[in-house]
Amino acid sequence: MKPHAPPTAKDSKSTTTQDEVTRDMARTATALSASETVSRFGSANAEYLKGYTGIDNETGQRFAKGLADIAKHKVNADPEFAKQNIKQQAGYSAEVAATSRDNAEAIISGSKVRTSRSDDLAQYGKNHNVVDRVKVLDGQIIEGSEAQMKFVGKRNQLFERIAREDGKFSRYRGVKLELPSEQFDGAAEFCKHRAQRLRKQADIIEHGRPAKAAALRLKADQMESSHPEQAARLRNQAEQIEHGKPAVAAKLRREADNYEQLANDVSDSGLTTQDAIFYREHPKIATALDIARTSHKAGVEGAKYGALIGGVISLLTNAFSVAQEKKQLGEAALDVATDTTKAAALGYGTAFAGSALKGSLQQSSNQTLRTLSGTNAPALAVTICLSLGRSVKRYVTGEISEAQLLSEVGEKGAGMLSGSMMAALGQLAIPVPFVGAAVGGMIGYALSSFFYQSALDAARGVELSRQQLERVRAIESAARDRIADEQAALDTFTRHEIPQLRQETQRLFDIVSNSTSNVDGLAAAINEYATLLGKQLQFQSMSEFEDFMNSDQPLIL
Repeated sequence: MKPHAPPTAKDSKSTTTQDEVTRDMARTATALSASETVSRFGSANAEYLKGYTGIDNETGQRFAKGLADIAKHKVNADPEFAKQNIKQQAGYSAEVAATSRDNAEAIISGSKVRTSRSDDLAQYGKNHNVVDRVKVLDGQIIEGSEAQMKFVGKRNQLFERIAREDGKFSRYRGVKLELPSEQFDGAAEFCKHRAQRLRKQADIIEHGRPAKAAALRLKADQMESSHPEQAARLRNQAEQIEHGKPAVAAKLRREADNYEQLANDVSDSGLTTQDAIFYREHPKIATALDIARTSHKAGVEGAKYGALIGGVISLLTNAFSVAQEKKQLGEAALDVATDTTKAAALGYGTAFAGSALKGSLQQSSNQTLRTLSGTNAPALAVTICLSLGRSVKRYVTGEISEAQLLSEVGEKGAGMLSGSMMAALGQLAIPVPFVGAAVGGMIGYALSSFFYQSALDAARGVELSRQQLERVRAIESAARDRIADEQAALDTFTRHEIPQLRQETQRLFDIVSNSTSNVDGLAAAINEYATLLGKQLQFQSMSEFEDFMNSDQPLIL
């Protein structure tokens, strides 16, 4: 590596500023690479807020119930009945929470299908007795998507009441049956096994089994004295299987068909019974956990893009430094690895915080904030905080002045804003989810920094001129004060000294006019007048003048 002269203070400051601009450009590119991720996962988070409040602030739609509303429902004072009330209300909370989750996942995956509660659709009305939720595409209900959500204690009893022809919940046949997660496991297998048993019973009842009936009667006779009731049941079974009963067999087969249909219709609601109760009792915390969970997924995805973009930028930058012999290859490789890790962390933080922020802004009651959610502001939030945070820290520690702080804040703010605008244009020009946004963001930040610096230099020139003007004005003011002082002194002198000077002048003139032969008197008067004017003459008398003329002394004028 070639030796370099130690940088001057000016060079060091310039290098530091350039390094900060370079870091900010890389951060902006990394943040904007996660812009699409923030948009998707942020809109997903907005679904949870809609479910909590029961209001869609984007469209103005009010839903039948939100989690916050359900949590306000009254509960029976009796502890036993209160527990039952909570479970019943938890079913409503489960409907809302599952709907929010389904719509959030649809947004993340890019699907246009949305889930809606029947209570929120006019064609079903309130509290429909069969359908709880449906799937909608472009305003139309998808055929076969109608579902009933059931959170009950005894799953198998529920299946029986649906499958039996005279069952209490026979109306649920033909719709999807959504169960708590803990009850979904093994549900389909149970229904299929139940269907097989019913078909076997149907076969026996339809054709009859005389030999089996005879065996049952023999066993009943043997138990007659010790267990008469059980013997009676055995004889009844013998009657049923001895002769064929096609009608009973047909009914059993229909119920077996119902069980087989149930095996296909049961599905996992995605929530456990305890989840549903938690949504009912703690809706705000549950909603926050949903947002955190979705934001974490966004962060993981953002970390991938961040590592890619940050790694590429660092690779190019360090390769250039190696080519210029400013870095050794090993040092550059270490820097690339470090920068890639930092970029991944920044990508995670950007996507996590950005998606949470976008969801909040998107469902804000303030129109301005909702509009802001459609920009890249949520994606840039973390980057702006990191960038400006460093400037603030330098100001607090005394490294920069207040003016320099304001200068850096202005430059970085302009860079972020322009980067956001250029990212949108870059996305149009390069329709790859994150490449276009990243490239556009880098160009935007660089251009804005250049223009801002030019404007700042011009502003500094103007400020310098203003300082010069103020300096001149200060000198002028001081001069005016001095002139005023001199004028006052002259006025004082004129008032006090001029009358005396006029008097002494008149006296001198009188002596000159009247003195014909008294030379010493005339000399004394002239010397006195000279003293009044602040001058001391060399000769005070005629004799002193004669002595001078006879000497070698110089004449002093």
